[in-house]
Formats: sequence, C-alpha cells, structure tokens
Amino acid sequence: MDTKAVAPPGVTIAFWATLGVSSAAASKPQFSGCQMTIRARSLNGRCAYSSVAVIDVGKPATNLGWSMTTGTRRFCGPDIDQCIKCLADALEGGPLALGFEAPLFVPMREDSNTMTRPRKGECVGGVNRPFSAGPGCTVLVTGLVLVPYVLKKLRKAAPDAKATFDWRSPPAHCNQLLLFEAFVTNQQNRGGCRHVEDARLAVDAFQRGMRNPNRFKSSIEEPDCFNLIAASLLRTGWTTDVRILSEECLVVRA
Repeated sequence: MDTKAVAPPGVTIAFWATLGVSSAAASKPQFSGCQMTIRARSLNGRCAYSSVAVIDVGKPATNLGWSMTTGTRRFCGPDIDQCIKCLADALEGGPLALGFEAPLFVPMREDSNTMTRPRKGECVGGVNRPFSAGPGCTVLVTGLVLVPYVLKKLRKAAPDAKATFDWRSPPAHCNQLLLFEAFVTNQQNRGGCRHVEDARLAVDAFQRGMRNPNRFKSSIEEPDCFNLIAASLLRTGWTTDVRILSEECLVVRA
C-alpha cells in the first residue's frame, strides 16, 4: 500500500533525516508498506493532545508495532527506536499521550485465593484476556523490559518532560506526557501489519474517549494496585515520588 506523507508539526527535519529523507523532500516523501507509513486522515471530534501514540508490546523486529497520530497525520511502523525518536519530537510540539498494549498495573489483594484472578474489567463482553494467564502473562513480562527501555530513551531525549497518569486533567503544554494502558480486544480489522493495526485501534479509541475526559472511564479498575509503569518511571529518573506506585492508570479498551 503506497501512502503519502507530510512532516507534521512537532516532528523535526532531524527525525526525517534518520529515515533517509532529505529536508527538501520532508514535506512530501513517499513510503510503501508497513516499515514507515504516514497518511493524512480526518479525525472526527477533537482530542486535547497534540499527539497520541500506542506501542503494541512484543518482541522487537518480530511482533511489535506502534502507531502515532499528530493532528491529521498518522505515523506507524515496527521499529521501536524510530518510534522513540518520533515520540521525543512530538513532545517538543505539544502534550503527548502514550499507551502501551500490555498490563501496566496488577492488583494487590488480601485473599491468596483471588490474587491472580482477572482484573475487574478484563473478562467482560465475551473477552477472556486476564493479566495472569496465557498472552497476558507473556506481554506483561515483555513489557517489564520494553517499557523501561522506552522511558529511559525518551527521558534522555526529552529531559524536561513530565509524566502523569491523570487523564481527567489533560496537560496543555509541550513536554507533558500522559501514560495509559491500551487493551485491544477488537482485532477484526487486519489491513496492514497486525501489531501496527492493534496500536492504531487503541489510538483511535483514546481519541474518542478524550473528547470528554471527565466522562471517560477506565475499562479496568483496581483501586488497590501495584503500578508497574510507575516503577519504571522511578527507575528511569522521571520522578522520585513513590506514591505513584499505588496509582491506577487509565485503561483504554479498543
């Protein structure tokens, strides 16, 4: 599938240079296939974030994909390092929402008989994808390695950025990052690369929900939890506030 690409606001010529695109061609380069797809598209409604990105967690170069929307333009691909460069440039242009398609927090329960039961909201509507079994376990463990990798690289590229889990009070300035969990269950559409498509579905679901953030409810709720991505933020130098370890983050079902 051939697509037309236009360099969006917040993505610098330096980023395009890493893809082998000259500054003269950066306004209208051509890409083919899934390696780097950028397309203009109309988005109904508005989202408070300049850019929204989701990484479908998996083994790099095998079953990983990412998608990012900036304005009306879509970036996607399977390369995690290209993704991080794009995320860093997006942060310079405005607030960024970044989701990971992997369990980002686990329940803290009092009863040993229930501690590995699905999180509230994981197994509803005919969907059976608990964090503690099958693919949930696999992607959780992969995320324990990949999420800190992304956050460490992003922190180095954007040292002034600040992260939050509070989706009801969206940031409005550059270098502000909202982190959330993507939970993709609607996997019928397989146009293009599978994992890129999953990431795209989650981006679109986030944008729909954030048209009214005060009414946007998390698809999974575990008030008493251990926040794994918060641990990654602490480890990679984004914060020193250990209280975030007990905070939930938004879960977006797609």
